[in-house]
Amino acid sequence: EALNPFLSEGWELVNTSNLPDPESGFFNNHKIKPNITVYSNRKPSNDNLCRSCNMETFIEVKVDADCDGFDLDIDGLEKNTGLARDTRGQLVTYFNAMQASQYRTHGFGVLLFGRQCRLLRHTRSGIEVTTPFSYVSTNHPHLQNFFWQLSHASPALRGIDDTFEAAVNHQASDLLKARGQPLWRVRIGDRYFFVSTPFTRNHHYLVGRGTCCLVTVDCLTMELCILKDTWRVAGYHREGEVYHGKSVRNIAEILAEGDVAGSSHSCGSFDSNWEVPSGSTICEHIHYRIVLDVVGEPLSAFKSTWELNKMMLNAVESHHDAVIKAGVHHRDVSGGNIIIVRRHAPPVGYLIDWELSKYDKDDGQRVYEKTGTLQFMAARLLSRDPVARTVGDDLESFMLVYLWIAVLYASNDMSAIQRGQALEMFDSRNPVFRKLCISSGHLTPYNYHLRSTFLEDVLMPLMYDFSFRYSAPLPPKGKGRPEEHKQNAQKVETHAFMLQTLEECLKNEEWKAIADPAEEQKWTAPLLRDSRRKRKSDCTEYDDVFAKRKK
Repeated sequence: EALNPFLSEGWELVNTSNLPDPESGFFNNHKIKPNITVYSNRKPSNDNLCRSCNMETFIEVKVDADCDGFDLDIDGLEKNTGLARDTRGQLVTYFNAMQASQYRTHGFGVLLFGRQCRLLRHTRSGIEVTTPFSYVSTNHPHLQNFFWQLSHASPALRGIDDTFEAAVNHQASDLLKARGQPLWRVRIGDRYFFVSTPFTRNHHYLVGRGTCCLVTVDCLTMELCILKDTWRVAGYHREGEVYHGKSVRNIAEILAEGDVAGSSHSCGSFDSNWEVPSGSTICEHIHYRIVLDVVGEPLSAFKSTWELNKMMLNAVESHHDAVIKAGVHHRDVSGGNIIIVRRHAPPVGYLIDWELSKYDKDDGQRVYEKTGTLQFMAARLLSRDPVARTVGDDLESFMLVYLWIAVLYASNDMSAIQRGQALEMFDSRNPVFRKLCISSGHLTPYNYHLRSTFLEDVLMPLMYDFSFRYSAPLPPKGKGRPEEHKQNAQKVETHAFMLQTLEECLKNEEWKAIADPAEEQKWTAPLLRDSRRKRKSDCTEYDDVFAKRKK
């Protein structure tokens, strides 16, 4: 009640301390329930009084002053106590729920502890925190001023992404299968597109690129396409550069792309008036959007293992052309970045998501940078010691994608427990463990008990070739033995061996005639492993939208 006089008309503060938002489980399925939720258009009329998709901000109240999540020392800003960590964890989940359920550029929060207060502002680069002040002092009405200014500010200043304009178009809603859901119009370059709900929105990280993908309708042609909304890291090439005039096979056509204009659409750059912790890894991010002309299916939607092999071949061809013809290295080959495009006959595998790619002409400062999806990173890149990336690292990622899909989606006779054990190689952060798995060579695919001997015949030689990357040469019984091992290890640094293996197996007409479509296999996770939900969202971002559109 003390703050109500400072709020604009229609704004309300609602006690939600015992009312978790059932739709807010974006971070490890944790349902948020801030002590006080603030709404700009009066409290929700339904039973869910806590709704992250509608909240403007929140107030978290801690009676104990020791619950402050932060310290006064800028270089030790994150206080290292259990209570402080718990407080920061709560704040993180609140901000995460807001950004995952709304179109936002930033968000605000309030932390009360004892008789002190901190104001917080979250962006994709980090959280800005004020020094503590007394919120009960009449001499320093900072809290009252904050709520007055926030409630009277424009939507853009409050953090609402006002580049999404509410729209009504029944044809677009039908195409997007979004009748009864909000429809928005967004401008990218000189073109407009209709969008509704993102199909990638379960963000596990509070900061970073925050990529979300949306099936969209081109306002000009009324055809479906894909919009990718992300906060790219400043200093990286725009992803759209890869698609312009590079003569690379099996990549999408670009319809529109560009950085979003406006001061709210960049973050992480601080002037001399700000105190930034020494050794900070804060990165500058720029809001960026790109629209591609394809709505693909996930790699896990293959209609036969022969088709799966073709999709892998097409993706490797794309990678080959990018490296050889354009001098571009993808650096994030994963199960979610290879899609099946069925508008062609036969279907074609596309390699997508080039936002972390590196150009040969770039200087060497990013050579040792670790990028990629954990499950598919080359074993040697998991080491704590920095190593320079090579073409062979991306090729190893292709092999790991192929193996992962085979374990989870190709028919096999493994038990659920055996399948879970096989997946350990992909989830482990231990470079030694992954190296041992790969150095076992062709024996690993054999242990998958694949029902398709043709699939086994392509995976076994690939695994065998990569085994030389991590195995020691045998003691020479004659001359040339170590040299032969060295040559085999060097072979996986070029595309030729993988292209040849995949192409040769594709010529098998008997395999082509077999209909053995993808079927998600049951598995039992070993103790202390991530849940299936997390693995799926990390690796196959097209799965959800494809499943919905099949209905």
